Amino acid sequence: MKSDPIGVEKSSVSQRVAILAPTPQDAHVCGKILGDVEIEVDFCQSIDEFCKIIAAGEGAALIAQEHLSGDAIDRVKRVLDQQPAWSDFPVIVLLTLGEQSAQTIERLLSLGHVTLLTRPLRVAVFVNTLRARLRDRSRQYAVRDLLRERENTTEKSRRDARRVKMALRAGGMGAWEWSHDHVFWSRKMFDLLGYPLHTQPSTQAVLDRVHPDDLDELLEKWHAATEQGDNFQHEFRIEHPKLGERWLASIGEVVSSKSGKTRRFAGINWDITEQREFERSLQDARLQAEVANRSKSEFLANMSHEIRTPMTAIIGYVDLIAESIHDEQTLDYIRTIRTNGSFLLDIINDILDLSKIEAGKFDVLPEQFAPNRLVEDVWSIMGVRAKESNIELEVEYEGLIPSRIETDPKRLKQILINLVGNAIKFTDRGCVRLQVRFDVAGDGKMHFDVIDTGIGMTPRQIEKLFQPFSQADTTVARTFGGTGLGLAISKRLAKMLGGEISVVSESGKGSRFSVTIDPGDIRNATLMQPSLTTHPINYDAFKQPDSLQCRVLIVDDRRDIRFLSKRILVKAGASVTEAEDGQDAVEQVQEMLRNDRLVDLVLLDMQMPRLDGYRTAEQLRRMGFQKPIIALTADAMQGDMTRCIECGCNGYLSKPIDAEMLVEKVRELTQS
Repeated sequence: MKSDPIGVEKSSVSQRVAILAPTPQDAHVCGKILGDVEIEVDFCQSIDEFCKIIAAGEGAALIAQEHLSGDAIDRVKRVLDQQPAWSDFPVIVLLTLGEQSAQTIERLLSLGHVTLLTRPLRVAVFVNTLRARLRDRSRQYAVRDLLRERENTTEKSRRDARRVKMALRAGGMGAWEWSHDHVFWSRKMFDLLGYPLHTQPSTQAVLDRVHPDDLDELLEKWHAATEQGDNFQHEFRIEHPKLGERWLASIGEVVSSKSGKTRRFAGINWDITEQREFERSLQDARLQAEVANRSKSEFLANMSHEIRTPMTAIIGYVDLIAESIHDEQTLDYIRTIRTNGSFLLDIINDILDLSKIEAGKFDVLPEQFAPNRLVEDVWSIMGVRAKESNIELEVEYEGLIPSRIETDPKRLKQILINLVGNAIKFTDRGCVRLQVRFDVAGDGKMHFDVIDTGIGMTPRQIEKLFQPFSQADTTVARTFGGTGLGLAISKRLAKMLGGEISVVSESGKGSRFSVTIDPGDIRNATLMQPSLTTHPINYDAFKQPDSLQCRVLIVDDRRDIRFLSKRILVKAGASVTEAEDGQDAVEQVQEMLRNDRLVDLVLLDMQMPRLDGYRTAEQLRRMGFQKPIIALTADAMQGDMTRCIECGCNGYLSKPIDAEMLVEKVRELTQS
């Protein structure tokens, strides 16, 4: 959107305020309050109207945080960026207490001359803040006029105008001049320093007011400026006889010098106590936002553990029951339980993934892999679901693709599974096609297109498609289910992988979702024409008899999880010992060390009472236990593989327990 420059050519200074309030009622209240103090108001109904009125040349602008979501901040910033150098348009943003993150605050401050007010606020604070910002704007116009005057005067007039400009630059400023034999103060300087007007201006009089803790630094900078002929700029505290501790800013520039020595300085001082207090409150707000983010992360991590752990038992025990059932109808009931348990886990994972992305804690781990193998995995996984829905799932390669690419395979697979899964869910007949191509002559990116013959979407539905917790319309949720998080997560993941997601759709005729990703370093890869080959999925790998020959200590405070893990490992051939918590595990290993009868591996839950898994692993290592330790955790929010490894673990598995992965990890660590 092209922005018009802010209207600054008016001869008179505007004292009107543009307001984009949270609600019409709030706008009415604001107008009444400001009307009572003779401040004129222009009410805005949208962010577009708000930007137009700013560009026309208002005195200040007031906007509620609710209207600065999405790209609205960038749109306002583009208008403000059109200002001339002397202009610093004042914007006041009304925040809602506790709803702003540190990142949001930083984006708002990027607008420039911004004042943040937290609701609810007092009328006096509201009115005084607006008056102060309007005074700021008036001073800026005074500076503009001085600059224009300066351009048309002689050299002597320019020197005189500089002093006037500095004195009027922001209002409330005291002007001063210094030379070796003379010091001049304007009337405002006496007020700033708390001296009566009959006081003789001097350097020492200023130093007598400076806070003792700031005196040395001020003297150092002042001496450097006077000796080297440099301009002077510093902020320091004074002890005002009536107002107490105050912050002053001081700027001075060399007016004349001779033989390398400064002869005269001219400068201004002004009170910045309010600004300093605001900066401190802003820092407090940032800290509070960071604390809130940490609390949110900790809550989600705990929620993950509290849900994933019982889901491990539910899904695991359903699998165990299925082993002894031969009645097909009963097996259908069991499969339904397992399918819905997995669906619940998918919802949990979506919520946690979105929270991690928003908190900036979502890691992308690039590695080299064959893209056609990943596509085969997606085909194998989603082919079962497509078959259940009587839908054909096709894979098509358009031209040559690199034999290897470098990106995060887990996240790419997550995107493709989500898009293919959605295509299957919203297609009742026809087919779903996954097209893969490498644009070697164009943007150099990998392209994955998911095409379906499903229900399609209207343009209005597409607008809401990638918003978190939103679906095309409410009938979609009622008919097809889901949280509406998958596409929002996939779009953000695609961006993290150096690409994007777009969609073309027509209601009743199907949709085409296009994903691009950066293939990374492919200098050592060759171009190939892959063919789709599939491998049967072995859902019951842990049933292989006697594939493990080792002794395992299972440490978990939940008896049901210990039983499930034991059953899986025993069926795979392992011998299993149990410990009900970390302290019990430490005592058992101590006894094993004394008797020289160590287990070959410890399967260690990381969240337990008395002694958690992290401290247990550290203590076992300090005792001299050198055998492998596998961390078992549901702490998916923190994704703390690094922390597990640092405390002494050799591997990491997430709940719910995947029998095949568990057996394979134990085999890997005990037979290597």
